[in-house]
Amino acid sequence: MQLDITFKNIDSTDALKEYASKRLSKLDKYVDKPSEIHVVLSVEKRRHIADVTLSADGVAINAVEITEDLYSAIDMVMDKLERQVKKHKEKLQGKKGQTKTQFAETSGASEGKAAKGKVVYEKDYFIKPMSIDEAVLQIDVSENDFILFLNTASNRISLLYKRQDGDLGLVEPMA
Repeated sequence: MQLDITFKNIDSTDALKEYASKRLSKLDKYVDKPSEIHVVLSVEKRRHIADVTLSADGVAINAVEITEDLYSAIDMVMDKLERQVKKHKEKLQGKKGQTKTQFAETSGASEGKAAKGKVVYEKDYFIKPMSIDEAVLQIDVSENDFILFLNTASNRISLLYKRQDGDLGLVEPMA
């Protein structure tokens, strides 16, 4: 974890740096990938402000706390940040759990049971008329692993997809 502590309108002290880094080290158990934490400790009149931004797992989480003591501001902002990180991690685990459940239900159909999968994502898809060669060029520049298109040669909807071996597969309806 990369830690960056900035002091604003206050002198930098080793005690504050050590205290903040000690409190922030508790977040390591919640964050899987390398992360970056930026801490801004500032003083404005009687207000002591701790502002922490955590960038990890492709998301930025921010927490700010204002108190009359900088140490208590650090404690309170860490509690906020820890709650937010836990909540985000639970959301991610929930999404992964749904995928596993749906896969298990679908694989149960091969054992003779009725599949009870549900649609978890829906998107409108515009089908363009093009040749197979144009579809191959289009899938190379696209982020998607497939492309639906109206085959100009057969005048039918076709599906071109990327296979796991790196080649392309073509699905065309039967006459």
